[in-house]
Amino acid sequence: MTNDEFEEKETTSASDANGPPPLDDVIEDIVDAIAEEQVTDSEVEAGQEQEIEAVEEIVEELTVEQQLAQSRDNNMRLLAEIDNLRKRSQREMQQQLKYAALPVISEMLSVIDDLHRTLEASQSGGDVEAFTGGVEIVVQSFTSVLEKHQCLAIKAEVGEAFDVKLHEAISLQPSDQFGENVILAVVQQGYQMHDRVIRPSQVVVSSGLAADEAASGE
Repeated sequence: MTNDEFEEKETTSASDANGPPPLDDVIEDIVDAIAEEQVTDSEVEAGQEQEIEAVEEIVEELTVEQQLAQSRDNNMRLLAEIDNLRKRSQREMQQQLKYAALPVISEMLSVIDDLHRTLEASQSGGDVEAFTGGVEIVVQSFTSVLEKHQCLAIKAEVGEAFDVKLHEAISLQPSDQFGENVILAVVQQGYQMHDRVIRPSQVVVSSGLAADEAASGE
């Protein structure tokens, strides 16, 4: 055995005789192992966080799409309700226009009844006065119906001033009694409802004194 081999054998024997490795070496090995485990755990946690963020993004996208879908559905329902309301309003308006004259017609039936009674009286050989009285009753009934619905006769009497807003002059005649623009005769009675003229009263209007009388007056 050489001297080198003898020294190596002694060194090994001395190490075995000294017992386990030093404590510092063991602690250092443990710290290194823990550090490796922490690095591994950090990588795992980072991967988990990325997965969670990806899932949250997907959920958020789905939530936005669901909200948009719900908004579209709500808009469609609102549009349908508006369309139904419009159609219902149109139907109600058509019904109102269709039967707008119903109250007046209902009250006019009594006037027709009076006319029939007057005709029956005239056909049964009644006298003229009775027939005239029946006609007067019908006229009064008809006038009452009109007045009830604020349809009033336009005042137009002989001797009153002509009003272009209420009267319609169908002719001009000289007059030895009235001056210009004075009503001489009422040809047809006019009517107005509230402040609206339904038809003006047709009248004959004075053009002033006759030419001969005007000349003689001068």
